[in-house]
Amino acid sequence: MKRLPRLLRSLQVQLFLWAVLPATLVVIALAFTGVYAHQRTMRDFVSERDLALVHLISRTVEDGLLHGAVGGQGSGLSDWLSQTLGEQPEAISLAVVEESGDVLWRLRPHADSGRGDGDLGSVPLTQVASQPREGSLIVRDDSGDRLLVTFAPVRGAGWSVVAWESVEDLIGPILRLSSLAPIVAAGAAVLSLLILGFGWRTIVRPLRQLAHAAEQVSWGDFSAISEPIGGVQEIQNLHRALADMTERIQGYEAGVRDYLGAVTEGQEAERARLAREIHDGPVQDLIALSQRAEMAKRLVQRGETVEAEALLTELRGAELATVDDLRRMIGALRPSYLEDLGFIPALEVLVRQVAAQTTADVLLEDVCQEKRLAPEAELAAYRIAQEALNNAVQHAQAGTITVRVRCDSDGLVLSVRDDGVGFDLPPSPDLLTQAGHFGLLGMRERAVLLGGSFRVQSTAGEGTRITVRLPVRPPTS
Repeated sequence: MKRLPRLLRSLQVQLFLWAVLPATLVVIALAFTGVYAHQRTMRDFVSERDLALVHLISRTVEDGLLHGAVGGQGSGLSDWLSQTLGEQPEAISLAVVEESGDVLWRLRPHADSGRGDGDLGSVPLTQVASQPREGSLIVRDDSGDRLLVTFAPVRGAGWSVVAWESVEDLIGPILRLSSLAPIVAAGAAVLSLLILGFGWRTIVRPLRQLAHAAEQVSWGDFSAISEPIGGVQEIQNLHRALADMTERIQGYEAGVRDYLGAVTEGQEAERARLAREIHDGPVQDLIALSQRAEMAKRLVQRGETVEAEALLTELRGAELATVDDLRRMIGALRPSYLEDLGFIPALEVLVRQVAAQTTADVLLEDVCQEKRLAPEAELAAYRIAQEALNNAVQHAQAGTITVRVRCDSDGLVLSVRDDGVGFDLPPSPDLLTQAGHFGLLGMRERAVLLGGSFRVQSTAGEGTRITVRLPVRPPTS
């Protein structure tokens, strides 16, 4: 394939050949059909002319026999016909022939002087002279040339007047090329087969191989697309595009696997942390509350009411602190503001909490009017905002973090922007997971899972902007 000219490896050129070649063959067929029709018309015309000539000579010989100018054995025939007829067309040979085939008189042009008097090609003169009616036929002479032979009987004498001339002389040089029709047709057929075979090798077969490779890829055999596939340039470009797409899919799957592994590991770590926090916090506080309540009971039993009252007041404060800890843990697991009030109030609370934890200015601007979304969409938007704010606080070294929310008929658009250090985005998301940065990929997966879109814009030294669009209703599976 590499040895083929670059022009022939183009799909446009091959389609042009496939389209033009049949039309060219049709035009050639019509042209040769017209040539054949013209040749036949010319032969019919010349045959009628020669038939009129031999009929005239036959009537002339009959008159000569009737008036005694010609003897019964043909004596005086040659001189009398030469005087009577005068000059005839040089291309036509004329003869008066007996039934036995003997030539009584002959007039032939100089171009025919080499022909013998016995036979006209492969047809004996006796066969022509014995014809009871006038007519014409085409025969071949000893050299293979075609002759148009016309004849008419001389009534009462058993003679025949015969005229013949070369068929090739009847038509022009251009029309003689019709004899090349079989060669041209064979050449066109061979060319058609070559073009069809070339098209099969460069278009049909490579497309089938590409379709089979794509089918194998859909079943998980990614190595199938790496097999070399020839064909025209467009098919090779398509093959390279599919190979690049397959490579991206493999990278994306690897990134998803890494992300799922990190999520699973993070969930287990979060469960372990939550278990330790509950054990070291509320559980220990409840044990202490139980012990102090027992002490207060004993003080009451001993009648020390003042000490018991003071201990109970202390117990009340410890109980409220324990309740606050539990609410904080529950809020970290599932923000109650989100379920009770909706996304916008929950986002406002989140922004205030983050602002209290950092020296950067955390601003909430362009907040749309309250519009409740599907619970899954609100939770995804909240988690994305939470992750984006955490990244900005921990890694961006930003002075200002701005959160914007816009609502329209299509859904919700959330934007988190900082003026921090920024970073250079990798060419594909899977490279983030390879570097251990799962936050951006997690935000993207949340948005895509709900039928939304996720976009990151970042440049080193110019900050980062994260934009996510979520539909009003997530797609139903």
